[in-house]
Formats: sequence, C-alpha cells, structure tokens
Amino acid sequence: MTVSIGTEVPVERTSVALGRSLRVALLHGREEASRLAVLRVALASGAEIVARVRATEPRSFVEAAQALRDAKPDVVVIQGGTKDQGTLAELLEALRLGCGAQRPMPRVFALVDTGVAHALRPRADPFAFERFAAAPEMVEALRDLRRAANEDVVLRDVLIEDAARALATTNGTAALAVDVTERSTSLVLAHPDGRIEAAHRVPLGLGMGADHVVVRASLDNVRRWLPSPIDAPALLERVFNRPRRLVEGPPTSEPAVLLEMALAREAIAHALRDAADAALDVAAMRAAPSILVTGRVASFPRSGQSLLVLVDGLEPNAVTTVFREPDEGRAERIGMVVSVPGRRPAKIRIVRASGRSVARVAPGSFGLVEIGADVEVAVSGAGVRGHGRSGELGLLIDARGRPLSLPERDGERVPAVARWHTALHATGADGRSG
Repeated sequence: MTVSIGTEVPVERTSVALGRSLRVALLHGREEASRLAVLRVALASGAEIVARVRATEPRSFVEAAQALRDAKPDVVVIQGGTKDQGTLAELLEALRLGCGAQRPMPRVFALVDTGVAHALRPRADPFAFERFAAAPEMVEALRDLRRAANEDVVLRDVLIEDAARALATTNGTAALAVDVTERSTSLVLAHPDGRIEAAHRVPLGLGMGADHVVVRASLDNVRRWLPSPIDAPALLERVFNRPRRLVEGPPTSEPAVLLEMALAREAIAHALRDAADAALDVAAMRAAPSILVTGRVASFPRSGQSLLVLVDGLEPNAVTTVFREPDEGRAERIGMVVSVPGRRPAKIRIVRASGRSVARVAPGSFGLVEIGADVEVAVSGAGVRGHGRSGELGLLIDARGRPLSLPERDGERVPAVARWHTALHATGADGRSG
C-alpha cells in the first residue's frame, strides 16, 4: 500500500497487514452510554463482533451462557457502572459456564473504574482479567492481539487513520477515508486537529467478507446496483465463488468489476449504519469536504467506477473533492461532487478564473461537467456552497435526492442504474479507459 499526504508530496511505501481475525463479545451495562462505549471500542479496534449481551438481557442465565459458547470469543469486552456490578458479575458467571472449556480461553477486558474491577475480577476467574482506564488504551491492546505479538506488523486500519489525518491536515478541513478490502470496510473521519472517529467493520468486504455483505444487505439489494438483469441463482453463484477467484488478483472482466462495485456499495452503506449505531458523526462523514477512497474501490480499472460506488454507497450531501489511492499507486484527485437536495429545480452557479456560468439542475439529474480548474460552487436555495478543484473527471452534479431511492421494478431500475454508469464512464460502452 502507498500512503501520501497529497498529490505533490513524496510517498512512503509501507508493508501492511490486515492482522489476525479477533473475535470479540460485548457485555455492557443498562445505560445507553455503556452500549456505545463497548461498540465504539470494537469498531475502532477492527475486531469482529460475535456477540452482544446487555445487563438487562431478557435471556435466561443458561441462554446467555449458550450464546457466549456459540460465539467462541477471543476477548470479552465489558463496561458498566456501579449499578451494573451485580448483573455484570452474573454475566461473567454465564461466561464461565459457556466458555470455561474453550481453548484458548477468552480474555476479559474491562472498561470500568477500580471499584467495579475489584468486585468483578474474582467472578472472572479462571479467565485473564485486565482493567483499562480509557477506551484508547483498550483499543490499542486489542490491536496488539491482532498483530499477534509481531511489533513489525503495520495494521491496515491504523494506516488508513494516518492517511485520513494527513489529508485533513493538508487541506485544513475535515476529511473522510473510505477503505474496502477483501474482508473489511473502514470509515475514518479526521479533523485538522488530529481527532478521528473510526469504524472498521470486519468481516465486511469483497472477498472473504462478501458473504457477510449478502447476509446483511440481501441478495436483492446487491442485485439492484447491476446495470443489466441477472437472476438470483446466477448472482449467488458468482458471489460465493469470489474468494477462490480472487486468489488470482482483482477482477478485470467488466461483469466481475460490476459485481464488485455492487458489493462495495452495500459494504460502505452498512459500515455507515454501524457507525450511526455507535453514535459516530455520520452527518459529518457525509458532509466531509475531502474524501479519500482506498483499497479495492480505489483499484477499479476506471476512476468513474470508484466515484460511482462512493456516491451511491456513502450518499455525500455537500460539496466534496474526491481522491482515490490504489494500494499500488499514488493519490489522485478524480472529481468534485455537488449534491443538490430537494425535489424542485435548482440553479447551480460555477465561478472560476475564466468567468462564471449558471446551469439549471432538474430533480433526478446525474452527470459530469468536465472542468479542471479551481471552482466556487453555489446552489440557489439549497444552502450548498463549496470550493475546490474538480480533478480528472470534472464536476459531478448529483440531484437524485437523499436518501437515494431506486425503483423497485427491474424494468425501471435497470435502465436508471445503467444511465448512472454511463454518465460516469463506468462501463465499456463509451470506450473510455477512465
């Protein structure tokens, strides 16, 4: 993977690994803040969430123990206050019943104060019990487990966070990094002062994680993004044969790329929902002035394919400059997205050094304006305004509305999706290489 902080800055090549899979069960108190705390830790650390149990769990003691046994966690993350101490102790008893025979035994990571930790530690025996005073400390400990004691391993999610910070610092605005790999999808929002909000969802990707995308999104929701009809059995066969085929490298045939694009849209959308479930600032992610696309989505043969997946999956709602950075390449500015809300016609004003122009935008319109200069953009009556450089593809005006709605019938949806692909040169019909 190549990471840079701009299109004109020397790049540093780094050997990157996804790290070993880490299965995590979440036990939390009755308060919503407790649920959010353990969920944010799991998403930030890149762990796979295999079970969630609340202190007010309606399941019986035996049912909770069975759920934990079936989950086979490597680590159990617990969080709660003094009022939750008794119920958390009972859940640790359920853990002993369910996972006492598991080898290796799960470890217990507790994000609690010292008094609660003192009371819970004996109830966790014989499992290793570690207390953490702050969430970042626990996140780092979980990442150390993913490194499998190899200090030389650079985790991909850590590098994606560094790239988001670098882009935010360089541009002086909030920046979002969107990364999709074979088994993970990451959304990292960075601010110029270095603060980040990160959701690394595992397994959710385009190879080994493709089946999880289908399970979460449904096969029909994947199929709806394809610009040509396909029956469900044929699509299912293509999806579940992907991990074997991907050993040979990224797909190059157009049908394979289009399927990967469809899966990537749903992976991004569901990672965004997980971020919202953890109360991360999804609104700021969608409104980020700069977005960096990395991983498999950045490695599509055409830059228009990367841009289309981003706008469909993320649904940005402001003026956004989009970059893409393949694992074996440099960052490149590919386009500027202007999202026009509302169901009424709008006027968009584009100001550049050579002059200004005004265009009428009809609801539902979607297309490129090929312009490569610095531009100021304003949309009348919509509160949309921004500045940036349009990049290789130019200016993308997206007036399809938010949330994006696709027709249910194939006869209406397929032609619409095909038009969107054609508008961004995402298929071979226009003869462009992208």
